Amino acid sequence: MSMSVSCILIAQRTNTKAIMALSSLIHALFEVESYAVARLVSKTDKAPVLLLLAPSIEVDYECLLDVQIPFAEDIRSYKFPPLDRVVTVSGKIIKEHRNLPNEALTKVMSDYVDHMDLSTLGQDDDGNPSEYMPMTDTFSPVLHRIDQAIRWRAVHPTEPVPPPYDILTRYSHPPEDLLSLSKRQLEKLKVAANVKKVPPKVQGRRRNRNEIKPLSGLNVEALLGGGKKTIKISSQNAIPDFRRALDNAESIEGIPSAARQLAHIIEARIKDSFGDIAYARAIEEITALREEMSELEEPEIYNNFARDLKRKLLSEELGGNRKDFWWEFRKSKLGLIDSKVSENSGVTEEDAKLFWSLK
Repeated sequence: MSMSVSCILIAQRTNTKAIMALSSLIHALFEVESYAVARLVSKTDKAPVLLLLAPSIEVDYECLLDVQIPFAEDIRSYKFPPLDRVVTVSGKIIKEHRNLPNEALTKVMSDYVDHMDLSTLGQDDDGNPSEYMPMTDTFSPVLHRIDQAIRWRAVHPTEPVPPPYDILTRYSHPPEDLLSLSKRQLEKLKVAANVKKVPPKVQGRRRNRNEIKPLSGLNVEALLGGGKKTIKISSQNAIPDFRRALDNAESIEGIPSAARQLAHIIEARIKDSFGDIAYARAIEEITALREEMSELEEPEIYNNFARDLKRKLLSEELGGNRKDFWWEFRKSKLGLIDSKVSENSGVTEEDAKLFWSLK
């Protein structure tokens, strides 16, 4: 199980003793046709990694090829249900089920995979069919793109970095010829699988998000004399109380009231926190406030809260120097809700970035 890219280990060119020692190890592994497992700590205070070492002897040089492998405790074993049958609680095996593909769907999928075959799409030097994407012609786009950018910037410090090489992006997309040839099979697959387009999500202020209606259609709360009540948010159960307060709001005016209650709880939690002991809970409550205001299309309520919180943190109004909480707040990416997230927001992306400056 490879966990990294492959690297080459060679000895220092000026260290004769190291060259002889490493050469002995390489030849010993090569002769007995074995690999070696090594534990590597590349620098001080860095976690150790486990490497698999393979010998490589060429005409001009010899080296060890290494790749990172997992420790035993990194491996997790999971059991998943079978894909070709459904096993009930009583142990009964069902071969035909709505979650299982039928024979027609299986055949159409098989035909589609056959038409997307890459093994004979390419051509060799003689014009004969060959593999479209051989391993020797594939390269890591990330590594080579970074290397390209560094080399270009070293020589051209002010010019923009050119686009990546064609050889790096060649296999990022399926061949157009193959897509056109398999288009008919894809349409058959859509029909056999009954694929339907999901309608776009309708934006609007949602109400009664989690309200469960009984089958009888009766209003149980009205029968019990409950009805809609103004809920007071407690610091012990802030997030559930906050969400219930939003669900029970009879008008839009109830939203700012619930948000103010939660904001007071958050500020009190930060102010009374002994060190950073309450920071995680405060971040969780701020996250809930941001998500709910974004979903309710009331971004300005959260944005005003975030600006006020920043002002109080930087002016040390919440129990002294709480800049450490500001960094937790920033790390959690709980900044202003901009117009990209909510159409009702008057905050631009540039304004949202400027919000993180300590000014």
